[in-house]
Amino acid sequence: MNDLISLLTAWRWPGAVAISAIAISRALIALARSGIRVEIFTRQPILVGTGRAPLQAEVGKVRI
Repeated sequence: MNDLISLLTAWRWPGAVAISAIAISRALIALARSGIRVEIFTRQPILVGTGRAPLQAEVGKVRI
């Protein structure tokens, strides 16, 4: 019985790390699938680019 308890105690933190890593990765995947919405209020049109990355945003309508 003591061996079982010591075995469970030894695997407690690695198990917690694995479970939390899975939970965090699922949350990040859900966030990536839902997308990020940004609303910009400005008086002048702006263009946003990230260089080589695929993210690009352009303000077509300006709401004052």
